[in-house]
Amino acid sequence: MGDDPGADKEPRSNFRKILGRLRGVREEVRLSLDISEAGGILRRYFVMNAFDGAMTSLGVVFGAWATDITDPRIVIGVIFCTSLAMAVSGVSGAYMTEKAEREHELNDLENAMLTNLENTIHGKAAKWVSLLAALVDGLAPFSASMVSILPFLLVMVGLLSIWQAFSVSIALTLLTLFTLGIFLGRLSGRSLLFSGLKMVVAGVVVALLSLLLERFPG
Repeated sequence: MGDDPGADKEPRSNFRKILGRLRGVREEVRLSLDISEAGGILRRYFVMNAFDGAMTSLGVVFGAWATDITDPRIVIGVIFCTSLAMAVSGVSGAYMTEKAEREHELNDLENAMLTNLENTIHGKAAKWVSLLAALVDGLAPFSASMVSILPFLLVMVGLLSIWQAFSVSIALTLLTLFTLGIFLGRLSGRSLLFSGLKMVVAGVVVALLSLLLERFPG
């Protein structure tokens, strides 16, 4: 029996359809961000929450180091659970808040135009922005926190000692803060180095406060 030429064409056709849909979604998202002018909001959500995630993890790592915790599973567990809670809180809180705000703006626009805009690009934009804001708000702190966990995972497979992991984790978290500072510097047109260093200083201050709280619990 000869090969069916249609058998090869069908998967290709399905793949093209999937790509076409993805391009359509990407274009709809881009248009939604343009119409709603939500790019700035999403950037703020990303930086603020990534900053929170990194700072929280930095505090946990310094606290574990100050109290001589030598089990990497404890550090990993605390950071993971904390970052997961921040992610869930961020997604739900941002979605409900942004959805209410976007619906309010859409209602005002509908009243001004005397027409229902739910199924128009304005209505779709309101839904997309709410969803994207929720994802950014939740994933930003979680992603930033996961960076600080990596060295402790290496401890569990024998590639680092626990004390090396503390140093590497702190360095990676400060590098994350420095990168966030550079991102803000590019947005504001200010010195990239100065913006990055400001973020690092903030991280060092948090670390010192964590040490003080651990050394002087009373």
